[in-house]
Amino acid sequence: MFAQDDAERNTLSQSQRVAIRSRLEATLARLEAAATFPWRDPLEAVHEENRFQRDTELLGEEGALLWTRFDKEMDRLHATQFSPDAGGSTH
Repeated sequence: MFAQDDAERNTLSQSQRVAIRSRLEATLARLEAAATFPWRDPLEAVHEENRFQRDTELLGEEGALLWTRFDKEMDRLHATQFSPDAGGSTH
């Protein structure tokens, strides 16, 4: 399984790496700018997390750093769901 991941990562062109990195950075910027959990349906958040994780794995070590930032933002945003200051319903 890991050998396949390494092989795929090693075959990415520079333009593919740039496109993936740009997509991940755009997602991070959107999350960092969000004051509260941006998804109405928690399943959408799961899908976003899965996509982000798959893309970070393609970038190897660089992706691991982006994943750490994403994970931190998701923890922060999940906490807003139950905050009395969140201003919205959790249902």
